[in-house]
Amino acid sequence: MQDKTRTVLPWGNIVRNGIAATLVAATMAGCATTSDMPSSEAEIIRPSKAIILPPPGGPAIITVVETTYPNAIRQDISLATEARSVGENKISVIRFTSKGGDGSDAALKDVPFTQVNLTEEALAAWPGSGMAVSPYYVQNDYGPFGYAIARPPNGDVCLYAWQRVEPTLRPSGAVDRGTIILRVQLCRRGVSEEALLDIMYRLRINTDVFPPSAAPAAIGRIAAPIRPENANGFADVIPISQPVAVTRPAPTRAAQPVQTVQTTTPILTPPPGAPIVPAPGGTTTPIGGGLPRPTSTGVTVPSPLSGGN
Repeated sequence: MQDKTRTVLPWGNIVRNGIAATLVAATMAGCATTSDMPSSEAEIIRPSKAIILPPPGGPAIITVVETTYPNAIRQDISLATEARSVGENKISVIRFTSKGGDGSDAALKDVPFTQVNLTEEALAAWPGSGMAVSPYYVQNDYGPFGYAIARPPNGDVCLYAWQRVEPTLRPSGAVDRGTIILRVQLCRRGVSEEALLDIMYRLRINTDVFPPSAAPAAIGRIAAPIRPENANGFADVIPISQPVAVTRPAPTRAAQPVQTVQTTTPILTPPPGAPIVPAPGGTTTPIGGGLPRPTSTGVTVPSPLSGGN
């Protein structure tokens, strides 16, 4: 019996040591697999799964190519275009699921814009277009962003924009929502710079970005009336149409008829038996202007009575 016992004990030690070695090897292999996990191959996914959604009315999504990393998801969203410039209409977005990598493994690095030459990126996106970086501070619903504009001679207006949405952290310091980095390159024909830049104000991130805000303290509280008001005051359900002031022309007085006063020369009638003498100067106009001329220009003198003496 003693010999059998001495024979069995070494085998038990060997089995126990073998199991322990196997567990250690499996644990080490698992750790190595997690840290060295490569990124997955790029695959085409449905447009509805795009992280960034263009505004209603376009530009439309053509394809979405997604690449998954151990700590992030990258999407290249191709957009429809009618532009004639050399380049591609697309949105590139990276959504980190945890902190950025340090470059020692397949994890994607989180590179801030301060370490990126954005001017070179803009020129590479639309070569030969002459991009000019905007000096203005602008922001949309997700925070500040920057952009560059070009007006190539072919009539297009081109945009290259970039934005970084900072991560949200839990009270413990762990990442709640990772950093979101997006780049938009878009060229359109026959639009203004303002209309092209409007896409940065109307695009939507198709994921939870910010934690829900708490409701105002007055909602649901007793003795805290809330009136229907907006920035202009009371908010009508049915707006009352404002009377339109009609400008009527001033009444015009009818023109009074002009009365023509005719001056008539008075007709002078000579007394009976008065000789009709022409006016001095040999004029033939009779005195009074309306008397006919006598048929004889001589003066009739009665002859003396004959035989009267």
